Amino acid sequence: MTARPPSDLLTRMRDTGERTLLVETTAAADPNAVYEGLRKRWGSVAPVDLEPGVPAWLVLGHNEAVGVLRDDRGFVKDPSIWRGHDAGLLGPQSALHLVLPRTPKPTLADADGVKHTRMRPPVDDALSQVDETRASAITRRLCGMLIDRFEDRGRADLVAEYAAVVPFLVLSELDGLEPGQAQRLQEITRAIFEAGAAARERTVELLEIVTGHIAHSRERGTRDIAGVLAVHDNFESDLERAQTLTAITLAANESLLAWIAQTLVLILSDPRFSNRVSGGRLHIDDALDEVLWRSTTNPNLMPRFAVRDVVVGDKLIERGEAVVVAVHAANHDPLIQSDDPWDTVGNRAYLSFGAGPHRCPAPRLGRVIARIAVAELLQRLQVKLVGDPKQVTWATSPWMRFPARLPVTFPPPQAQPPQGAWPPDMTAFTQ
Repeated sequence: MTARPPSDLLTRMRDTGERTLLVETTAAADPNAVYEGLRKRWGSVAPVDLEPGVPAWLVLGHNEAVGVLRDDRGFVKDPSIWRGHDAGLLGPQSALHLVLPRTPKPTLADADGVKHTRMRPPVDDALSQVDETRASAITRRLCGMLIDRFEDRGRADLVAEYAAVVPFLVLSELDGLEPGQAQRLQEITRAIFEAGAAARERTVELLEIVTGHIAHSRERGTRDIAGVLAVHDNFESDLERAQTLTAITLAANESLLAWIAQTLVLILSDPRFSNRVSGGRLHIDDALDEVLWRSTTNPNLMPRFAVRDVVVGDKLIERGEAVVVAVHAANHDPLIQSDDPWDTVGNRAYLSFGAGPHRCPAPRLGRVIARIAVAELLQRLQVKLVGDPKQVTWATSPWMRFPARLPVTFPPPQAQPPQGAWPPDMTAFTQ
């Protein structure tokens, strides 16, 4: 944020005319080209449409992004102040009703100020008590179970059959859910993401299951994630507990899906990178970091809303307007990037886990799950992408970037390569 320029030099949303759809930044084959086109035209802050006719500001600059993320007084997560409600911008079929509800959910994700200060410690406590050794064992077991299902087939879709399933199964077990509950919740959440406006009806059953699980965890005195949330005094109701458990589980699931899938795309489609991994010059962690730098799993963060008129760059963001931080663009800001591609190796200064009060609460646990999921697959199977890697179709989510499908083939077990062939023994990488 900068000193306020003269008002006649500021750009307001009403001055912008035709706007780029936000989903173009995530579904494009080359998102950098889209972000850089916006940067070249608009500077560090660009106008976009969340849906046709639903405007928002997209923050592209690194310094500006950090400023917005850390300013929890000037930019809040509470969607009730969004000016689009009074303007009637969301039609009945809009998929944004869950993102921009008129009444905020009683969850950490939509909390600000004192409420956020009250609700963040239970989440940090619940996640910090997760035993990483146990989480690692759970992840290996579930990865093995999933690979067993398609190993004999010689082909698989690594998104639908693996990357989209591993995180949810692992997180459900860490939440203390029974397998049947986890399966039903996965069915509901998939339906919610695909149903658009109709998703609101499905959230009722989801909340009933999670609220019941919270109460059951409290009765049993479990020490899993749900059990810690169930007895934490900072919450005012089981509804808050259930909404918070649901929010952190779904957010982690989507982020891990994208992280695992993108890392597999990178290793399987870029010979230079795969050779560096197989040759021992790069660790699986380096591949995970490369994804967070190069492509970013959550390129656009969920909207924040300006509490008052504020100048960011040369744009006047008026009270109640939506502001989306483009993490991908911020990571690629020319002001912080160098020309040396090796500068990102071992460098974790990216914004992919956010910044400020709403920063990701468990990046270490997420890395454990993603690292094992990638390494277990490469250790077990000699996978090869089907088709031209440049023709990968990306999911049409404006918030996450991951391949819609990732078809691969591999020799069946009896035809696996001899010891020493690709893929290398990655057991050490999953410790």
